[in-house]
Amino acid sequence: MVVLVVVLTGRGGGRELSASDVVKGYLEALSRGDAEAALSYSNDQPGSKEFLTDDVLKRQIAKWPITNIRILNPDDANHSYGYAQVHVVVNFGNQTSDANLSVKKADGHWKLESAAIKLDTAGPGGTDNESLETLTIFGRSVGKSTVYVFPGWVDVGSSNRNLSVTSKPMLLDSLGRAGGAFFVGDAKFDLSNAGKSAVMSALAESLEQCTKSTSLTPPNCPQNAYDDSVVDGTVEWGKPDQSDVKITFFDPYRLEARLSGQVVFPVRAQARDGGTKFGTVTSFISRTADVSKSPPVIAQR
Repeated sequence: MVVLVVVLTGRGGGRELSASDVVKGYLEALSRGDAEAALSYSNDQPGSKEFLTDDVLKRQIAKWPITNIRILNPDDANHSYGYAQVHVVVNFGNQTSDANLSVKKADGHWKLESAAIKLDTAGPGGTDNESLETLTIFGRSVGKSTVYVFPGWVDVGSSNRNLSVTSKPMLLDSLGRAGGAFFVGDAKFDLSNAGKSAVMSALAESLEQCTKSTSLTPPNCPQNAYDDSVVDGTVEWGKPDQSDVKITFFDPYRLEARLSGQVVFPVRAQARDGGTKFGTVTSFISRTADVSKSPPVIAQR
């Protein structure tokens, strides 16, 4: 007796795959970490496969396993003239992706219109955006270039430790975007906690330089003590209290943070009639911090 085993494949072996078979096969290939098999379910091959490897895919599914694949229109009711829309729901970790994937006939076979998400960091919104120059995907710098990833967990970061990056989940709906997923519309650059600490430390350093002066009105410094009863040149400025100063705005296009608030300087000086006079000087400051530098560079607004 001869037993025939029919194998469904995206590479053309076995029986002809339906549109639903293609979508299910694609997701099953992703779920087992087989990048080449997943790509075989589409004729539209990506321009770069840097992040479309088994190693990267296995990192993705280790974070967000692909489970519970459900085709909601298995009879391919929504197809005509060589095109089909397959309604599928699948879990990526604890994220549920509910999408209609486009499938088309190519050389007589059903194929996904796209098997990878296009991240176009040079698209609309990317012009003169300095934060994008620091962009990393899976730890690799990509800058303003076009890259491709499989749907699921994507490690998005920045080569600048002063920055943090967050993005919307890149799931199946991103496969269907016309012209690819314009990444700049889905990512947000902000100051990281380390960046905020670095800005405040840089401010403290700049203010400390101002305490080295013995003048009542140190040049290029915020504190000014107008007091005719003390001898100018005998002033000792103490460590300023900058706890009221806050970061009020961050510009990702210029990599610039703005900060403002009151600073209180303890001060003592020799009185003209003898003895020592003590007091405080309160100054309002408004500064910018260039966070493209490490440490950030403080400048007066």
